Amino acid sequence: MNFGSRLKQLRESRKLSTSKLSKQSNLSQSFIWRLESGEKQPTLETLRKLSQGLGMSLGELLGQDLMSKPQSSKINRITNNIRRLPPEQVEALDLFIASLSNASDSGKNSLALKAINFNHSEPDNFEIELVFSANVSAVMEHRIPDGMNRNMECFHLFDERMKEVPVEVIPGNKRMYGQKAGRTFIVRPLSRLVDGRAYKIVISKLLQANNYNYLKEDHTILFSTEEIMDITPFNQELCSSYLSLALIATNIASGAENIPVDKDIKLTFSNNVIAPAVREHNQQCFSLQSSKQQEVQIDVIMAEDNDNSEKQKEIIIHPRQALQSNTVYILTISESLQGSNQKQLGIDKIITFTTGAADSTTTRKQEGLSIA
Repeated sequence: MNFGSRLKQLRESRKLSTSKLSKQSNLSQSFIWRLESGEKQPTLETLRKLSQGLGMSLGELLGQDLMSKPQSSKINRITNNIRRLPPEQVEALDLFIASLSNASDSGKNSLALKAINFNHSEPDNFEIELVFSANVSAVMEHRIPDGMNRNMECFHLFDERMKEVPVEVIPGNKRMYGQKAGRTFIVRPLSRLVDGRAYKIVISKLLQANNYNYLKEDHTILFSTEEIMDITPFNQELCSSYLSLALIATNIASGAENIPVDKDIKLTFSNNVIAPAVREHNQQCFSLQSSKQQEVQIDVIMAEDNDNSEKQKEIIIHPRQALQSNTVYILTISESLQGSNQKQLGIDKIITFTTGAADSTTTRKQEGLSIA
């Protein structure tokens, strides 16, 4: 019996799904599938994680057949060395490998999007260059079978109506040399993008690096041909260099229900929005109305313009009167809202929420959200 068959047998005998074993062993589900199918052979660290996930020793995981007939020279060396060790040294080895694993799992080496660059060298050939933290575009096939083709399928472009725009995905090593080449993909739309319109790139969480790390969650980049307007998940490192002004947090999520009728709305942006150069303009960039199109009078509250704290990035919207109960409200933040870095929001932001029932026993009061 080969290792993959034995792993599947042990997993099923413990009534574990691949998803459950993935969580218990801290290995990806797709990697476990490849181990069981024989596409992958485990390293010593992988064996340790699997034995932990299955709740057994390394010797029990490998079994006598595998210990005597390993499937590769690497497994042969590993298992022969393990077989010669007394039990106490196997335990010490297990603890040592665990310490190495914990260090590598800290997030420092996880795959991440590191840079976004626009190429306008030719008017009809606009391109987006995406640079990652590890090799994703020169994946070694003997490590990750068909990994290159699967990675190229992880990029999709949509217009503002969410209609998919055909693209050509170009590996970096076809355009450049050096270490950056293997970390880069270039997305080239096959039809001309319209200036001023919003488009969205979606990068699948299944994008995989040569070191087996995944992107872990889908990434979306909202952009026009001139600038980037939003990135999800929010990335402070990219914001500082590449991103337009972005709304990064609010105490009322769009779609929220049962919001108190006396609640202020706290908004946090990616850049200073209260600087003297933009302060007066930004105070005019907010409107609040009910679903019946009744305008609500509001105060736009900002910290002092010489405040050097994070409050530079905060604005509080304070309705001058209590909102009506059980009513839908729409807060609109204008696309022209501007940061001190001279970047604009770029697209109107809409926050819709529904108030709860009025509490007749209480009077309207502030909730400690004053910026000053």
